[in-house]
Amino acid sequence: MTSWRTRISVGLAIGAAAISVPLSAGAAYAADGVVAGGGYDSKAECDADGRDYITHDYHDYTEFKCEADGGSWRMLVR
Repeated sequence: MTSWRTRISVGLAIGAAAISVPLSAGAAYAADGVVAGGGYDSKAECDADGRDYITHDYHDYTEFKCEADGGSWRMLVR
């Protein structure tokens, strides 16, 4: 028979793992994203081009993200 202390410990470990997996998945966006543009002077310019890219081009990408790249901005899509 398993003690209550063991059951509680296992339950807490499973709960912590269930919470940590979705939180760490957001950091992997850049790893599975494809660079679709770069050299933007501002985030607003990158966002505008990203919305246009997702809306008007013929591809399977449904999301975009702009991130700082040194002194400029680059657009990632997935």
